[in-house]
Amino acid sequence: MNKLLGASALTGMMFLSVAQLSAARNVDEGKNFTVSDSPNTTVFNLQTPSINRHIHDFNTNKAAAPAAQAAPVAQAAPAPAAEDCTPGTVTDYVDKYLVRLEKSAPAQVALNEPYTYSYTVTAKDKVKKVVVEEAIPEGTTYVSSSPEAEVKGSSVTWTLYNLEKGDSVPLSLTVTPTAVAELSNCATIEAYPEACTTTTVGVPELAIVKSTPDEQVLLNAGVPWNITVTNTGNFCAYDVVVTDTLPAGVAHESGSSELVTEIGTLAPGESRDITVNTTVTAKGEHCNVAMVSSSNAGSAQDDACIKVVEAGLDVVKDGTPMQFVGKQASYTITATNTGDVPLSDVVVTDTVPSQNKLLSAPGAQIDGNTATWITSLAAGESKKFELTALGLQDGTYCNQVAADCSAYGLSASDDACTEWRGYPALLIEVIDTEDPLLVGEETTYILQITNQGTAPDTNVTLNVALPSNLEVVSASGATQGTISGRNVSFAAYPVLKAKEIIEFRVKAKAVTEGDARFKAQMNSDLLKSPVPEEESTQVY
Repeated sequence: MNKLLGASALTGMMFLSVAQLSAARNVDEGKNFTVSDSPNTTVFNLQTPSINRHIHDFNTNKAAAPAAQAAPVAQAAPAPAAEDCTPGTVTDYVDKYLVRLEKSAPAQVALNEPYTYSYTVTAKDKVKKVVVEEAIPEGTTYVSSSPEAEVKGSSVTWTLYNLEKGDSVPLSLTVTPTAVAELSNCATIEAYPEACTTTTVGVPELAIVKSTPDEQVLLNAGVPWNITVTNTGNFCAYDVVVTDTLPAGVAHESGSSELVTEIGTLAPGESRDITVNTTVTAKGEHCNVAMVSSSNAGSAQDDACIKVVEAGLDVVKDGTPMQFVGKQASYTITATNTGDVPLSDVVVTDTVPSQNKLLSAPGAQIDGNTATWITSLAAGESKKFELTALGLQDGTYCNQVAADCSAYGLSASDDACTEWRGYPALLIEVIDTEDPLLVGEETTYILQITNQGTAPDTNVTLNVALPSNLEVVSASGATQGTISGRNVSFAAYPVLKAKEIIEFRVKAKAVTEGDARFKAQMNSDLLKSPVPEEESTQVY
């Protein structure tokens, strides 16, 4: 009986397949499906729950039954050939915007033989969560699932999390058929995309750095201060203000000692640079403090310090205050570093006036009347330089010296003045024009006074005394002579210039025999005592 039922069922299925093949060529638009031209595949275009369904018929080679003759119900159909029993597969897929689900199952299975539904979930974009739900077909029992699914009643559910674009996840469900039937079941898939936001909880934090290029500067020099403010936090700092407080001894052109710069909003990681230009007005160490404040990030401060020093150079020259023309005068030059920093390129230059002649300057380079020394001076150090000059003419002349340091723009000068005096040097000479004399003969005594010196002499006077064996005949010369007996006095010559010669003549007559000594005496304002001179004349 069972065999008969089995044969009848098989015959019914065969008739159904023939009917399907016959209908495959006629499209029923109302049922919304089509059958492909391929004899091996029937394609159903179903809108719900999927778009395409593929059914592979296992019976590909059987002949169609005659239309006018039906097979007896009690007669079993011929057994198909072995190659005709190869089971096919059925497939389906659901293609949504974010995911694609592909499903396949065997087209035919034997009773009580487990079979497997295979699924592939493919992410078309990043998706947070995917739920695949499958119904266990009525007439089957659940065997297993991979990965292990949640089974509730006849429903099997897989939940997948955090799929990246392109990820492909295989699923499977194994069941055992318990009755002869058409086992239909539908899988559904639901994707849960995510719209994500990230809220950062941040804290602003301010940092400030203050610096200046040079730690040591000169008095009255310009000093720039560099301030850098940075938001080192991860949240915006609002109402940021920088206040720079200048110390005493540091001045800004505005005259204010508190300089305020409003920055406003400072983004995380953002920095602002500020430069404050000042001038230092006092020696010593000065620290400049800058502070940054805000409405939500607190405050911070930093400082930078400088040492203000002074560079100074002085030169002093001393020398012979008075010297005679033709003599030497000595000078001493003292160069002093009056500042707080060493001076490495001090140039000392001494210029001797043209009325003098430079004779020597040890250690210097000499060019004509100019002597140059190059030296260095430590802070507070002094050095001396010597110079000798010769006076060429009378007068007061100043010897100039200058000291310079180009590195700091320093210069100083001084001079030493010397009064160069000429000095008179009077020479008196007496000659007689005739010698010897006979009694009664005359001779003339010629007297010359020469100023051999370098300065004039004044009130030069000449007095003459004749011996007893001579008598005065006449007297003449640069000034008027007065005869008194055997004496002659010449009036004073007011100014006898340097190198000037004046002449006087006294004519005498021999009155007795003997050695006659003609005596003259010269005097002037500069001579401290009279200068005598005599001439011997023999009288026969």
